[in-house]
Amino acid sequence: MRTPIIAGNWKLFKTVGEAVALINELKPSVGTAAGVEIVIAPVFTALSAVVTATAGSQIKVAAQDCFWEEEGAYTGEVSPKLLKDVGCSHVIIGHSERRQYFGETDETVNRKAKAALADGLTVLMCVGETLAE
Repeated sequence: MRTPIIAGNWKLFKTVGEAVALINELKPSVGTAAGVEIVIAPVFTALSAVVTATAGSQIKVAAQDCFWEEEGAYTGEVSPKLLKDVGCSHVIIGHSERRQYFGETDETVNRKAKAALADGLTVLMCVGETLAE
């Protein structure tokens, strides 16, 4: 039987200090939650601090996206290897906003998912959010 996941994507909100403060407020609330996996996805700049702040809790940390190459001349991208290195256990891939605003396709989402899985990240794959979907 699968364990349900409760995930919160923080989108483009929260400075590092605000993110850590929110984690400190959240930890007591979820400390006794059983039978669910709790995952939060802060902005890239807060990942390291949030991983540190969640230490000792059951809260897991996801990145909001990744790139399919491990390294190279890809300015602004972040690889699954780097996400693992900072302490992420999950990554969100294929969000409707990434598809709508940045032109992601099923092909690019597939490449990202394969790269993330190869590096041992749990993929939270988005498959549609519009009313029609």
